[in-house]
Amino acid sequence: MQLTRALMLAAGLLAAQPIYAGEVEIERVMRVCVDHYPPFQILQPEQPPIGENIAALELFASLLQRQLTFIASPNFARCLHMLEQGSVDVLAGIYAKPERAAFSYFLPYRNDGRFVFISQQTLANVNDYEDLSALSIGVSRETEYFDRFDSDAKLNKVQTNDVISATNMLLKGRFDLLIVSEVVLPSLRARFSDFDDKLKVHPYTHEEQRLVYFGVSKRHQMAIPLGEMQAIIGKAYEEGRFMQAVEEFATHHLEHY
Repeated sequence: MQLTRALMLAAGLLAAQPIYAGEVEIERVMRVCVDHYPPFQILQPEQPPIGENIAALELFASLLQRQLTFIASPNFARCLHMLEQGSVDVLAGIYAKPERAAFSYFLPYRNDGRFVFISQQTLANVNDYEDLSALSIGVSRETEYFDRFDSDAKLNKVQTNDVISATNMLLKGRFDLLIVSEVVLPSLRARFSDFDDKLKVHPYTHEEQRLVYFGVSKRHQMAIPLGEMQAIIGKAYEEGRFMQAVEEFATHHLEHY
């Protein structure tokens, strides 16, 4: 199915109206709010959005036989407000919180990611969180990892632009460790042919025990019963189809990692 990918981008955008490609019945459209949050959602002028969440949303829309319309937002908070008001139908990549259950249904998308630490082969093993304190750690700019790590001001964190440039910096010895989502390891190995010769993944990892969801507004206009959506999307989640879409995106877009 050909998906409609309409996007409005404007500086200081606080709200937007969807653009439709031709006349499409409203119940055949799936309106999705997106903000710029690489690699999950990447907004570029005059181009359709791409990213891990976008790949999953394309599968979501295809399974429900709906056409995607993207509505740009300056931030995630605004997207949540639009979901609450019913001015968008779906928001990808949210955590289920009690206050959100008042206005949103939650359909499973993926398990929250595991974070791993990589370094040059010569570094002693990092076996627990406390081992991080003596090391410099490369992090991607404006990326959240896990609460304890993100809020720990005592750690020596080195800001990098993206995972590819960070891996190059690691290979040059600019810092000791690099934290990455485990899901990007295959793409890093594909990008760096000498990955396993020069780098290693440490024993210490961290994974939050929580699911990441598609939030569906209780005021959605897709004309699909909740039970039908739960059955279709739940089956795709159990089969790992959304993660397959994410991994395919990562493989073909190494520049964003």
